[in-house]
Amino acid sequence: MKNVLDFIIPFNGFCGTTFINCFTSVYMYLEKINVGKSDYYCRQLDGKSCNSCGNCGKGGSTPISVQERYFFLFDTMSGRSSLRCRFNGEPTDMEKLICEADLYDGGTDNNIEFIFGFAGYKYSKLTESGAFKQAIATSIDAGIPVLAKVKSGDARFRVIIGYDGDALICPDFTNAQRKPEGAPAYDELDALYIIGDKTEPRYKLIDGLSRIRQVMEYNANEKLWDDYTEKIGTFTSDSFGNCDIDEKKARMKRVADTMWHTFNCHNFAEVFRKYRDDGSAGVYDGIGDMDKLRAPEFKGYIDAISGPLYGYTHDLAWALIGLEECADWTRHAAGYFGEMAQLTLLRIAMNDKETLAAIMEMIKILER
Repeated sequence: MKNVLDFIIPFNGFCGTTFINCFTSVYMYLEKINVGKSDYYCRQLDGKSCNSCGNCGKGGSTPISVQERYFFLFDTMSGRSSLRCRFNGEPTDMEKLICEADLYDGGTDNNIEFIFGFAGYKYSKLTESGAFKQAIATSIDAGIPVLAKVKSGDARFRVIIGYDGDALICPDFTNAQRKPEGAPAYDELDALYIIGDKTEPRYKLIDGLSRIRQVMEYNANEKLWDDYTEKIGTFTSDSFGNCDIDEKKARMKRVADTMWHTFNCHNFAEVFRKYRDDGSAGVYDGIGDMDKLRAPEFKGYIDAISGPLYGYTHDLAWALIGLEECADWTRHAAGYFGEMAQLTLLRIAMNDKETLAAIMEMIKILER
């Protein structure tokens, strides 16, 4: 027998088929969010790369831009977009709490439970492989996609939308980075997440902000940015200036790689940016009590996070990536790039500190 759901929800290009990416598309399907309309052309609808036309930031809407908005919400409220990493690459306790190994997928049991609770859905995790086939058929026949985790790969989550005998059917993952081709076989499945009834959200805005605070306070207490400024600064105990060229290159490369990860500040800023007076306010009102962010008491903090803080961090991250890419290490002046990078990292660290302060004030407002 064969049964396939009419699942045409897109995925976003900020990551691969991570849990948060897959969950977001499934959430939109379950909520019947209308993603069939587009009021401007988006290259990504044809599987092409974004050309930064800016229309999605001007109140425009396509299926992809809508999916991205919800992706940003789940990514941020779960704490994933607040994560920072060590210079030596060793996973932090917060990374382990939210993500599998170094995949940054938001796919741990802890994070999955929070996101389902925040979105307001019951679910069950199934790891008994002998029960997979019947569980998938039962869910699909009820009109509900299944979230699945495969045993290997750098983006281990899939959306199952149908079956044809012993073969599984997945949607087109176009736009997701390194998209998987085809559907997994049953023996490739590691776990299933069977979605149950819609329910009152177990977690609200204040719980999301508290989770963000937990991650940010950990980052600050662990002095994660200090590892970078110590390695990249000239007047430090482990001076960049005293390194040979190969070591300089390696340290600058590590900084640049970390900046790619630090772009999660964009996801973070976008959530709060939706509540500025730009015509897109209220996009998350259907989830819990997110509409509380419309209150005027939050405006100053939202404006700061959106621009001077995490809008600024986003731009500084690009600058450090460009510096590493363009550095001509044969020139004497390149030996001083570490000092420039150090100053930039100190500003990024300050932006994190001030964003944490804003989040804490927002929590106080909600507690009142």
